[in-house]
Amino acid sequence: MSMVPVDNLCGRPCCKLSSAVVLVLGVFTFAASAANAQSTDSIVPVSAESNHRIRFDNGKVRMYDVQLSKGNVTAFHEHTKDSFSVIMATTTRVNQPQNGERVDGPVKAGQVGYAPTAKGPYTHRIEATGETPYRVIAMELLSDGKLGTGITDSRRSPPFAVAVQDNPRGRAYRVTLKPGESTGTFERPANTAIFAISGGRISELTDGQAPRLWDLEAGRFRWTEQSQKLTMRNEGTTDVEIVEIEVF
Repeated sequence: MSMVPVDNLCGRPCCKLSSAVVLVLGVFTFAASAANAQSTDSIVPVSAESNHRIRFDNGKVRMYDVQLSKGNVTAFHEHTKDSFSVIMATTTRVNQPQNGERVDGPVKAGQVGYAPTAKGPYTHRIEATGETPYRVIAMELLSDGKLGTGITDSRRSPPFAVAVQDNPRGRAYRVTLKPGESTGTFERPANTAIFAISGGRISELTDGQAPRLWDLEAGRFRWTEQSQKLTMRNEGTTDVEIVEIEVF
């Protein structure tokens, strides 16, 4: 049996076509590899993502204010530290984890989330899809060690509602007060972040001190370094909503 030269299997035109196919496949493979490399290279640290504006950093926590109008999307960004998130507006958005399924759905003002990183960094991007702009305050826990032990028995519902519990890094509460309503005395531990979800005015009364007034504006927050016993009261004419997160 004689061997047939490869060039004679389909004639010169066929061989030229085969070469072209090989060339196209080579280009496609190169392009796919380049696209994958570009996708990997486009992942940025959360601190470098342009929509994450740093509003506060005390070495313990770092606060990012993220605001997106409809159709805007963040870059893929990487969280290497545990973080809490507090939604500031009721709207819709898409959360797309890297190598994961897109999650499209509503979010509600006052909603609290937690993203752990014990098993590795969390990488994702957010796209705003609602008519109301998307806004979230993300609190990154810069310290890997514990800042406190938390207090479990001084806040009773109502008006306190536990938003995140059984969490090794912190506990979140939602507080809703009607006009003239008070919390009663409770203990706020050191290393607590307070977030205003709504506008309004509250007073904070501690033993032996004059009441302190706080004019609320959605998206404002503050950090407390010392523990204190206090009473909060709604001094305005509309309901107020606050989220407090005790960092452990």
